[in-house]
Amino acid sequence: MWVLGINWEWHDSAAALVDGDGNLVACVEEERFTRVKHAWNTFPRQSTAYCLATAGISWRDVDVVAVGWDMPRNRRWYYPARDRRRLLEAIFGEPVGPGAKPEVVFVDHHLAHASSSFHASGFEEAGVLVVDGSGEFYSTSIYSMSRSTGHRPLRHWPRGFSLGTMYEAATRAIGFGELEAGKTMGLASYGGSVPSEVLPLGDVIAQDRPYFDLHDAARYQTFVEAWMEYLAKTYEPVTRGHDELHLDPVAVAIAAGVQRTVEEALRALHTETVCLSGQSQVCLAGGVALNCVANGRLPEPIYIPPFPHDSGVAIGAAWTVNPPKHPQLLASPYTGTMLQPKSAAELRDSGLEVTEYTPEAVIDLLLQQQIGAVAEGRAEIGPRALGHRSIVALPSQERQRDIINARKGREPWRPLAPVTLPSYAPMLWPTQGNRERYMVGNTVVSSHGREVMPATVHVDGTTRPQVLQPGSAPALEGLLAGMEAAGIPPVLVNTSLNMRGKPIADTADDVLETFHDVGLDFVVLGDALIRRAPGGADR
Repeated sequence: MWVLGINWEWHDSAAALVDGDGNLVACVEEERFTRVKHAWNTFPRQSTAYCLATAGISWRDVDVVAVGWDMPRNRRWYYPARDRRRLLEAIFGEPVGPGAKPEVVFVDHHLAHASSSFHASGFEEAGVLVVDGSGEFYSTSIYSMSRSTGHRPLRHWPRGFSLGTMYEAATRAIGFGELEAGKTMGLASYGGSVPSEVLPLGDVIAQDRPYFDLHDAARYQTFVEAWMEYLAKTYEPVTRGHDELHLDPVAVAIAAGVQRTVEEALRALHTETVCLSGQSQVCLAGGVALNCVANGRLPEPIYIPPFPHDSGVAIGAAWTVNPPKHPQLLASPYTGTMLQPKSAAELRDSGLEVTEYTPEAVIDLLLQQQIGAVAEGRAEIGPRALGHRSIVALPSQERQRDIINARKGREPWRPLAPVTLPSYAPMLWPTQGNRERYMVGNTVVSSHGREVMPATVHVDGTTRPQVLQPGSAPALEGLLAGMEAAGIPPVLVNTSLNMRGKPIADTADDVLETFHDVGLDFVVLGDALIRRAPGGADR
């Protein structure tokens, strides 16, 4: 049996393929192919083709296409026969007749989110909390999930209580674009000790009336606009440009207020999940689960996958139809396209210097404060670079943060993240459990950490760490191990291999384009160490 899960329309288009045992064979986001971030309103055609090619099958072998939205409930599936044919032809790229296969199954959006987290967690049973902008009609959902008895919905909150729409509105009020909430989260830390105001979300737990008296069937955008109107009446206008927002007291106040609201609401919702499900272990999913600062304040045991956003519902939809037969912690976040390195001759013909990669050679460059990248194997799923498509540098000088932000075109006040080995992590920060695997939880930094990695310590003394699992990213692991053997603190800056506004680099061509555009000093591409030839000019 083959089940293809997809996230279709809106944003973060993606495809995932699971086999008859529920094993995740591949999952990739459409943006990695189209090179348009979030792949807005795009069918996952290229990501579907990659999944099928990875399994060595054609679309005729697919038994079920599971959609991570209940389209009929959203009234976006008017004529089943015609709409089925349109969907299948759009994702498969060729005519599909009216046969029985593949069957199209619609999965409630929040259930798909819940399945994506629970079945990746390795838990036998858990409470599952889904928090996002909106599903079909809900903004927040709690489930009890068990591998033996399935799922049971426990509670839903309507759109009026949406943490996602509130945060989106604040993000736009500050001056950012859609789906740039991560910037608001980073800005909130500049509030320091100044008291922040909790926004009037309503009593989430008691489910009193929400602040806005809007019909629950109103468009998502209507709720965002209502929040923007509230913020415009409550705060003075933001006057600084993006690069100086950390100096704008209004922008910082808005960010700090909305961040505090999310943190307090998530803690309350986590408690509600434990109480309703009777389980101490909690899985978290939905776009709001990308808020690593709020995540970092939740107690263990907790599991957040590397794909809590809408791309993850492609996996969740497939797993809702055919869950893993042999439950285990997510085997790997590297489910995307396999890097196909270029030949040394081809690289040299492009004006590049190519030598064999060795950790020692790269460590020498890092000690010269050079900034480079590592690209190998299959790409990560999700918005965090986890060592297969990463920019790296020594974090021992704070100015490296400013240089990297400038080269990538990022706002200078935004933080960077570190990566280290399991043996060294306890010296840098308190354990974050599985959150450390995927950079989905924030934590405070020890005094030793502030000393050895100042480039990755945010203004509030926190960081968003990754602890590299043995064997998961051999090139990066080799660098860290070589540093440790040489007596150098084995911790590196790890930020995504992309320019501002672009998806993470995927193919070798993407890697080389980013190498030039960012102005990196070197890149490890598979087994090759690539630099500019002496006297060579950058593009």
